[in-house]
Amino acid sequence: MVHTKAEILINQMIAPDHFKMVLRLKDFRGSVKPGQFFHIRAGSDYDPLLRRPLSIHRIGNSTDIIEILYKVVGKGTQLMSRRSKDTYLDVIGPLGNGFKIAKRQRNFIIVAGGMGVAPLLGLCDELAKFRKKNIAVILGAKTADYIVCEKEFRDLKATVLVATEDGSRGVKGLVTDVLADTIKRFDLRETGIKLGAKNTSELTIANYQPGATLYTCGCKAMLEQVAKICRRYNLEAQASLEERMGCGLGACMGCVVNTVSGYKRVCKDGPVFELGEIIF
Repeated sequence: MVHTKAEILINQMIAPDHFKMVLRLKDFRGSVKPGQFFHIRAGSDYDPLLRRPLSIHRIGNSTDIIEILYKVVGKGTQLMSRRSKDTYLDVIGPLGNGFKIAKRQRNFIIVAGGMGVAPLLGLCDELAKFRKKNIAVILGAKTADYIVCEKEFRDLKATVLVATEDGSRGVKGLVTDVLADTIKRFDLRETGIKLGAKNTSELTIANYQPGATLYTCGCKAMLEQVAKICRRYNLEAQASLEERMGCGLGACMGCVVNTVSGYKRVCKDGPVFELGEIIF
């Protein structure tokens, strides 16, 4: 973790109210992991007072270059959207615990609800480095205008499914409406069905053996439904949680979440948790 300045190399709108920012961290020589975040001072002074916790969207060829994906939802992110190239942000990070990558696994499912896509593209970058991998990505949003990063996931050779609430793109509905069918495409048995198979009728919950690891990020309502589906199929899953934060360092206890082993801090103990550990 460092407290440093970050030079803005790119700050551009990629969808309505959605911005991608590319930063160069000054004098940074550490490591950055998918799922971690930076605590960023949005303005040039102390207004607004609190920093904004923003997930690492992508990691550059050198770890001093990172991408941030953010949505304008309040004063802080509004200020960030107006920041110009070649100016600097005050940042602390990388913070928190990132995703644990099951290196022996070759089948992965990524479920992104809305801005939940932010920490998942960098994760997909890492997963795509594996040979003989299968990556299924489910992207969800209210309308087609808010589906972001679809091309980037496809460029990583992932199979991408899209769900929109109004049906303007892909399946009409929620990501959870297509998740179960996606899970059924993976089977650990040698005689089972692999990703891309057309006939999944022979798979039942009774004989299903999970052969994939799932990663997800989105609103609590979505995560709760994803957790239920994962329990149903006995599927290992990790979730990056979105919570308001104060200090970002684990001191203020402002971002606690209830788990099977008691309350934990999203900023310090997370933001990535085993999905089955969370009590909704």
